[in-house]
Amino acid sequence: MLSEAALQEFKKIWFEEYGEEISDEQAAELGINLLTYFDSVYRPVKKEWLGEISENKISK
Repeated sequence: MLSEAALQEFKKIWFEEYGEEISDEQAAELGINLLTYFDSVYRPVKKEWLGEISENKISK
């Protein structure tokens, strides 16, 4: 569930990007879909991975 402030901010951004007003229901659905997408694709880099990446760059 999106807060009222987040919902209004999403609607403002949508209007600025696409030039169309959307309902609260549409904004909630689109906002939740966007958050679900980011949750699926964004994974923080683990600290041990950073060490491996640094070591690989140094050895090359």
